Amino acid sequence: MLSIIICSIDPAKYAAVTANYAVALAGHPYEIIGIHDARSLAEAYNRGVRRARGDTLAFSHDDVEIVSPDLGSAIARATATLDVVGIVGTSKVVSAYWPNAGHPFLHGWISQPADDGKRFYVGVFGVDGPVSQHLQGLDGMFFVAGRHVVEKTPFDEATFDGFDGYDIDFSFAAHLAGFKIGTTAEIALIHGSGGKFDDEWKRYAQRFDDKYRGRLPSSQPPPKWSFARTLVGSREAIVRDFPIDALVAITRRLRAAHAQASR
Repeated sequence: MLSIIICSIDPAKYAAVTANYAVALAGHPYEIIGIHDARSLAEAYNRGVRRARGDTLAFSHDDVEIVSPDLGSAIARATATLDVVGIVGTSKVVSAYWPNAGHPFLHGWISQPADDGKRFYVGVFGVDGPVSQHLQGLDGMFFVAGRHVVEKTPFDEATFDGFDGYDIDFSFAAHLAGFKIGTTAEIALIHGSGGKFDDEWKRYAQRFDDKYRGRLPSSQPPPKWSFARTLVGSREAIVRDFPIDALVAITRRLRAAHAQASR
């Protein structure tokens, strides 16, 4: 069974995301555990794990939408070789902001609504095939972990007692513990928000730096990174126009451009 843990204080968003998972997981056994009074995401996710019956655990924001078919099979294929699976992330953690490593260390792809509310941006960071391995950090909008991982490296409620930093901390801690971290390109996901990098976020980013002092690069040149962004007109186009081979081709062009610019 797949156990999906969702923190939400918005009834409309919670209803929408649970309905979406019902469609995406049709034919697969799953349960949804809603946490509606989280003291922090780390606290809530640990609480959700204790309630979960499954050995495969998904952690989801309430503003994501899966638009690719057969989510259950995609998760099963990815977890056959990975202990923790995300959508986007980095194979080199240098700070709490995972894209700061720059290319060629960025992986995954994602969609977000355009400002007009009708179209979608598709952003490609890096896709080498159905699964990218050897990552160190993941974004927390949606990720999956085996129960054995969370039992050994639970979410750090003491340090990350708010709503930022829990994801990069959990995934980096799992990496340091020897677990296999990666992303899957077989899940097409729309994330409804881009995140807020305000003073609260900066406070937890500093906590991350303090916690892992000595395990992060002591100095780092300014990152040179971007993602290939395309505007599409529908959810169907996200799936139709971005099969794995197209994502790989986009990645090759993106990395070549960055390599040329770095010379």
